[in-house]
Order: sequence, then C-alpha cells, then structure tokens
Amino acid sequence: MTSTRIAIAPSIFTITLVIAVGLAGAIIYYTHGQNTKNAEIAATVLMDRALEIIDLRVSSHVEPIDRAVRQSTFWTSLSTPPSISGHPLRAQMLSLLKELPQTSAVFVGFEGGDHYQIAAAVHRPPGFLADKGAPAETVYQESVVLRSGREVPISYARFLDENGTLLATRVETGEPYDPRERPWYRLARNGSGLVRTDTYRFSGTEKLGLTVARRFPGGVVGMDVTLAELTAFLDAVPQARDGVVALFHDDGRILAHSTPGARAAGGDAAVPPDRREKLKRLVTRLAEDPLLRATTVDVNGDDWLVRRNPIDLGGGAAENLVVAMPRAAVVGPIEAVSQRTFLVSLLIVFASVPLIWLVSRRISRPIHALGEAAERIGRFELDREIADGSIIREVDLLQRAMERMRHSLSVFSLYAPKALVRQLVASDTPPVLGGTRREVTVCFMDLENFTAMSSHLEPEEVMLRMSQYFERVTQILQAHGATIDKYIGDSVMAFWNAPMNTPDHPAKACAAALEIIAETSAMTSGWTGEGAPKVRTRIGIHCGQAIIGNVGSSDRMNYTALGSTVNLASRLEGLNRDLKTSILVSADLKEQVEGRFVFQSAGDIRIKGYDEPVPVFEILDSAPATS
Repeated sequence: MTSTRIAIAPSIFTITLVIAVGLAGAIIYYTHGQNTKNAEIAATVLMDRALEIIDLRVSSHVEPIDRAVRQSTFWTSLSTPPSISGHPLRAQMLSLLKELPQTSAVFVGFEGGDHYQIAAAVHRPPGFLADKGAPAETVYQESVVLRSGREVPISYARFLDENGTLLATRVETGEPYDPRERPWYRLARNGSGLVRTDTYRFSGTEKLGLTVARRFPGGVVGMDVTLAELTAFLDAVPQARDGVVALFHDDGRILAHSTPGARAAGGDAAVPPDRREKLKRLVTRLAEDPLLRATTVDVNGDDWLVRRNPIDLGGGAAENLVVAMPRAAVVGPIEAVSQRTFLVSLLIVFASVPLIWLVSRRISRPIHALGEAAERIGRFELDREIADGSIIREVDLLQRAMERMRHSLSVFSLYAPKALVRQLVASDTPPVLGGTRREVTVCFMDLENFTAMSSHLEPEEVMLRMSQYFERVTQILQAHGATIDKYIGDSVMAFWNAPMNTPDHPAKACAAALEIIAETSAMTSGWTGEGAPKVRTRIGIHCGQAIIGNVGSSDRMNYTALGSTVNLASRLEGLNRDLKTSILVSADLKEQVEGRFVFQSAGDIRIKGYDEPVPVFEILDSAPATS
C-alpha cells in the first residue's frame, strides 16, 4: 500500500504558518499572563499605597477633632451653663470650626438638660437654614437650649456671619432639643475618657455621622463629623472609580463608603443595589476573619482584589479601612490589549500568508527541480544539465552533487548500453552473474581491409576515422532499437530484443544493416588511397535462441549474448570476404522477414562448427511497397 505524500511547498507553507501562529499565540498567551500578573501586582501595590494615604488622610481628618476634644479639659468656663446671651466658649468654638473645616458642630450638653452648640452652615442640608429664616450671609448657627431650673425650656437660634457677628435671632418652637437623650451623651457619661459613637443621624439635619465626645463634671463636650465629609474624601480616592473604599466596624457594620452615584439630598449616598450588596458581602467576608489583610473574594461570581488595614478614627475605637476592586477592572484593560494584540497578530499572520507561500515556493522550486532531475537520471536521461546557484546552501550543495552525478553517469553511459542500464535501474534488482534464454537477433559487422589501410596512416588519423565511423554506425543501430554489445577493434557486435523486448526485431536488424551499408559506403570510399585496397563494411545477421545475461566476475561484469546464434552471426559476417557480399543472413532470419526485403541466395555454405551446409542469403534491398 502506497502512503500519501505531501508536496514540499505546501509542507513548508503549512509548517511555517503553524509555527508562526503557534509562536504568536504562545507569545500573546505568555505576555497576557505576565501583563495580568503585573497588573494585579501593580493594582495591589497601588491599593496598599491608597490604604496608607487614606489612613493618613482619615487620621488627619479625625485626629485633630480627637485632640481638640481631649484638650477641652483645659477650657475655662466649660462647666458654666449657657445663658440667653450664649456661652463664654463661643469664640473658642468658632475658632475650632474655622481651624477644622471637617467639623460639623461643636457643643456642650449639661446634666440639667441645657445645651449649647455652634454649627457650620456649610454642613447643613440645602434649604435647612433658609427654612429657619437665616440670612443669606449666615456662616454659623448658634443654638441655645435653656432647661435647667425652668418649667418651660427655652430654645432659640442665632445666625452669625464669618466673623461671628450676630445677623439674626430666631426663637425655636416645639419640644426643645434634649442632649441627654442623644447617643453621644449617654455613651460619654457611661464611659471614661474620650468616646466615639457609632454612626447615627444628627438631630435636625438627619445627616448620617458620628460624634467624638468626653464627659466632664456636670456634662459632656463633643464635636460632630458628618460621614458626608468622609464619603466625599473616599470618593476622591482613584480606586473608588471602579471599586469600593469603605470604613466598617469589626462586626461588619459599615461606617462610610465611596459611591459611584449621585448623593441623595440631606442623607446617605445613593448607591446602586448591586454595589451595596457586593460591599456587604465584602465586609461580611472580612469581618469573619479579623486577621485577613489581603485576599481575593468571590462576590456573586466576580473576583475582587481586597486590601484591609485597621484604622483609628479617634475615641479609642479601632475600625477597618478596606479598598476593593473587581479583578475585571484591573485586568480588563490588559485583556482588551491582549485581544487587540491577538487580532493584530492574526491579521499580520494572514497578511503574511502570500509571503510565506512565495518563500515556500522559492525554497521548494529548486528541490522540486532536483526531484525531476533525479527522475530523469533514474530513467538514464542524462542530456539536460542541472542548474545550481540556490540561495540555500544545502540545496546548492545538493544541486552541485546531482550535477556531478549526472555528468559521471553520462560519461559512464558511453561505456555501457543505456537501455541495459535503464532496465537494471527500473527493475530495482542488483545485477548478478548468469543469464536467461531468449530469442534475439544478433548482428556482427567489420571493416574489410581496415588493417591494410591503418598501416599507411598515423595512429591519430586512424582514431579519428574510426570515431567518425562508429559514431554514425552507433546512431543507426540505436535508431533501430539495437543494444550495442561491444566494439572490438574495427568490429561491432549488437543484438535486438534484449534487454528490452523489441517487436519485429529481425526486420529492424535488416533495415539497420541496409542503412549502415548505404551511409558508410560514401564515408569509407574516401579512405582508399592510390594502390590501397578498398575499405568496405561487412555485416552478418542471424536470429535464434541465445543466453542473455551478465558474464565476468562480481567485480566487473559484461552484459552480452552467448550461444550458437552468436557464433553463426559472426561466421556469416566473415563469409562476406569470400563471397564478395556486404550483408549475409541465415535462413531462419530470412523466413521471419520474408516479403519485406529482397534476398539473393548465396548457396549452402559449410561453416566451421556445423556438420551440414548452412543456407546463406544476401540482403540486396528493401522490398518495394505494394499497393
């Protein structure tokens, strides 16, 4: 069974294309992996850096408030209850609000229910002060609640400009504010030292925030920080654009967080439900493991890169700061670049297909030509030279080697029958000594008076004449399908029907003999000098069984014919001298070509090696064609 063979040009093209695509894919895959890894590392480094910055910023945001509340121990008149005209600490509180713009309000609550507060108007919701009748120039609001020693509490508000100058006063209606009911008051009275409340909604503004407070004999002093300020700061962190930055308790309660949406007026930030849900899941996961600092958390099927640090917001309560980003947001640009790189690489590969094909053809063309040359050499067709000069060194070496082989075989073919060599090569069987019996037509020819002629000539002239003579004789014999066995001096031995089958070989031998006599007569007639005998060609032909094969030794063989058929043909050639004829044939050959040639009987001749006389015939010419 013959296996399928693939041409070299498609093979080179396919292999090159596969290698190109494979290398491009491997490079893209490796680059994508490295870029993704580097992007994650860079993102985590930036997140860690963001944690440090946020920690410092939050500390700088809350710590001054913590410090100010601690220093309230040294405030004079702190224990003095407020009066209708205000409180002795007004100037100091205004100074704190100016120095600490993140502070929403500074206040003092007393055991008797009195309360004094100065709040920054900028932290009040839009329209809040206008509803109270505050002038447009209002920068601060002073609130006073007088309850101690009174049956009916008094509450009023004063509106101050940026210098603390009174702009307007308004008496509050309804149930006055009672500081003793507020979370910060209860927490401070029950605690020791500085305390910080959980997030809660401030009275009046309903804003979400926290309070840092400290008790003193007779009451509690504190400062408010709205989470709106913290959230605004967290929103400014770069990681908040695609991720989440949040503050939360160890128990999972969220204090503040960044939000990608607009903020609801007067309250908490408006957060998309899916983002809030993801934030809760993140915080819950981190709250479960307080020691967890860096991790990747699966949130609803999405991986999030998370970094967490503890943070001190003041009041002695440690909270947690977390920065989290969806992994897709980190590696998304890298994946987009990888996809574009992959598409560009594919376009480059596809665009290079014609070039790869041209290169493949350029490489394969000389190899294909070498294959055709090898086929010609295998058929012993050695006339066409093999071109060299390939740009590929190995191919050029092969071309030169093939040309040397062709030339060597061409020289060798001058010493051996080409038909025989073709048959031996085609049979794919090594030659061995021995032969087979088959019918052949054997021809011997000789130059009469050659010895006498050559004795009067220089050897070079003799060689020249014989070369011309044998060249023409050989051409005629080969044209009629003969296998030239050997040249012996001025003689030639040839036969037909071996090694290849030759149809009608007796007739071909006769036709070749007539043509040789006609062609060489003019050539040899010019060789006769004055007084020298005439030089002419004598031919003997016989058809019969002979042994055809290799004779000699394993080192050197000769493909030839042996047997009585060969001997008789040789004897017939010699009889021409005595009978003064040119072409003599046997009766067996005459019988096979009867009617196609004109014969004349030369009689029954006794021939050496034969007991009985042998009928011999001379060929005179080809028989005329009949209509």
